[in-house]
Amino acid sequence: MKTRLVIFVLALLLLPFAGFWLSGSEWPDFPADTPTAIVNPPATLLTTLLLAGYILLVDHMIKLLTGNSPIRAQRHFLLWMGAAGAILVWLLVYLNLYVSSWTTQPENPAMQLLLFSPLFATLAPAVLATRALLGSLPGALKYFSRGAVLHAPGDETLVTGLLAISAAGLLGGVAWPAQLFWLLWLAPLLLLVALQLLWNESTIFDGLGSGNWGRVMFAAASGIIVVNLAVTAYQFNGGILEINLNHPLLAQLGYALFGMLCLQLGDAVSENWRGKQRSTMFRQKKKFPIPVITRKD
Repeated sequence: MKTRLVIFVLALLLLPFAGFWLSGSEWPDFPADTPTAIVNPPATLLTTLLLAGYILLVDHMIKLLTGNSPIRAQRHFLLWMGAAGAILVWLLVYLNLYVSSWTTQPENPAMQLLLFSPLFATLAPAVLATRALLGSLPGALKYFSRGAVLHAPGDETLVTGLLAISAAGLLGGVAWPAQLFWLLWLAPLLLLVALQLLWNESTIFDGLGSGNWGRVMFAAASGIIVVNLAVTAYQFNGGILEINLNHPLLAQLGYALFGMLCLQLGDAVSENWRGKQRSTMFRQKKKFPIPVITRKD
């Protein structure tokens, strides 16, 4: 799990920079077309509190529907997802420097790190909580389990294709941002799915082979709900955030991709709690606590 995530992070950091260098751009031109906005601490803090409250509310609703509380049952997992989700969003912010799909704030990076990291840490847990709520609705899972069946090619062919497309997106999306920005935002999900397949692990698209679209649809819907809530709350509280895309639908598709990326990241992180740890598998058995004495007649 750790190896895959390290490869994922390094690829998102290094490949866009390589594409920027290959395109022949110069560093003074790097932020030239990027509109800036003033950091708004009250808006950031209020949005963080709102999302934290949203997670608690959704957890309470799930408990009313199912009798189980994800926060109590999966507390350590959600904490790890908060940390992993914060790193993921910062990586997406880094990618946005190359394509300027939304307003960036280059001033005072230290203050931004302190202000935005708690906010970013709430996004992935909020997506997972929303997905759990949608899945707990009566009849929802059964309804989406009867969708069209999609047969994927063999694992080797699929992995090769996904790696090629993700590399092309991280390189070409930076070199030609006006034409391939959409491929840049698609690349992180495809890359993480390819790494999961390389390690023979599950992906969020496995159910499509049997017509089960529940995980994909719920993850996409959760991303749309959570990100729209965060953006609306930030703007309502006085924060400046503008989406620089040609059509509003593109932003919603990006939010759906974020939801699927959070779910796939959650699958990778959850492997740390699945099965036996290697240290316990090879741990020697304890000696019998009661001594046995044999006597000769």
